[in-house]
Amino acid sequence: MDQGQPDAIHPLISKLNEALVLENKFQPHLQLPSVSQDPSEITTGIRDGSAHVLRCLKVWYDLPSDVLFVAVNLMDRFLTKMKARPKHMACISVSSFHLATRQVYQYQKSCGLEDVAPIPDTRDLVAISQCKCTLGDLTRMEGIISSKLDTEPGLLPVTSLTFLQLFHALFAAAAERLGVGPLYAKVVAAPSLWLRLEILACDAACANFRASEVALVLLCTQLDSGVAELGTRQDPSTGAEIMRLVNFAIELQKLCKIPDSSFFCCHEVVLLILARYNAQCQMPHRQRLVWKLSQRTLRYLRPTDKLTSIMPTIDEHGQLQMPERIRSGSISSDESWDSEKEEAAAEWNPPLNPAEWTVGAMNPLLEEDEHIAKDASSKFLRDTMAS
Repeated sequence: MDQGQPDAIHPLISKLNEALVLENKFQPHLQLPSVSQDPSEITTGIRDGSAHVLRCLKVWYDLPSDVLFVAVNLMDRFLTKMKARPKHMACISVSSFHLATRQVYQYQKSCGLEDVAPIPDTRDLVAISQCKCTLGDLTRMEGIISSKLDTEPGLLPVTSLTFLQLFHALFAAAAERLGVGPLYAKVVAAPSLWLRLEILACDAACANFRASEVALVLLCTQLDSGVAELGTRQDPSTGAEIMRLVNFAIELQKLCKIPDSSFFCCHEVVLLILARYNAQCQMPHRQRLVWKLSQRTLRYLRPTDKLTSIMPTIDEHGQLQMPERIRSGSISSDESWDSEKEEAAAEWNPPLNPAEWTVGAMNPLLEEDEHIAKDASSKFLRDTMAS
C-alpha cells in the first residue's frame, strides 16, 4: 500500500493518521454489568435502551448520523467517568443528544456548510423524549457533561463513524485503482453501512472496542456478505480482484495496529449483533410512547368506546338491495309540511254537538258502566240547556 499510492489515497491516509492519534482520547471504557441486583446500578440493558431512544430522536428530527454517534460517545464517556443512577439515565442521554446537536451545528458552521443540522428546541425535546426531567434539569446536566468531558466548541469527537467514512472512501479509491469500482459500489452501499453502524453503536457489546476496529470489521463483513450474495466467488477473475481488496483491508488493519485476536473477537460480536438485527428479533428495550393530555383537553374529549355506527351502507356500485322509500308523489318539503298539518287538522275535528264528545269517542264501555255514562251525558245536556 505504501508503493505507488495514487493522489486520491494520500489525503485520506493523512486524515486516517490524524484520527488514529485522537482515537484513544475519545475512547470510552464502560464497566457496566449485564444483570445487577442493585437497583441503583446502571446495567448494559439500560444503557442500550437509552441509546435506542437517541436513535429514535435522530430519526424524529431528521438529523444526520453524526449527531447520534457524537451523542452516544458523550454518554458512554460520561458513564465511564461518573457513577450515575438509573433514574438519571434518561436526563443524561437526552442532555448528551442536545449537546451533540450543538456541537455538530457549530462544526458544520465552521466548515462553511450551507445545509447545517438544526438544533431542536429544548422544551420540545423534553416533551418528545419523555425523559421526565424539567428544562432546568436538562440545561444543568448538559453543563455538567460538557465540563466533565472538556468539550470544545466546533470540535467533534472521533467516533466509529469517522473511521467508517474514511475506510469507505479508501476502499472506493482502491477499487477504482484495481478496476472494480462498480463492483464495490454494488456490494457495499453507504446508507446500508451507516444503518448497520448505528445498530452496533446502540449495543454495549461494541462500546469498548476501538472505533477503528469496529468500522473496519463492519466494512469487511459487508464486503464479504455482498460478494457472497452476488456469487462472484465462482468467477476466477472477479475473485482475484476481490482478493486484492481483502489484502488492502489487511494493510489497513496493520496501519491501525489492530491485533488479529482482537479483530476476530470483534468480528464475532459484530456478526452476532447483525444476525440478531437481520432476523428482526424483538428488542427487550423499547420505549412505549404515552400521550400526555392536559385536564382541559380531557374535559372536551368525548368517550368513543360506546359509540356505534348506525349510518346505512352507501351503495356505490348498485349491488346492494336497499329498501325503497315509499313516497306519495314528488312534492317539496314545504308542501309536505302543509300536507302534514292538514292531515293533523283532519284528525282533530271535534263534533259540534257536545253530547257526541263522550259517545263513540272512546272504546266501548262495559255493560255495568253504560248507565253511569248515560246519566253523566244527560246531566251535561241539562246543564247546557239551562245556561
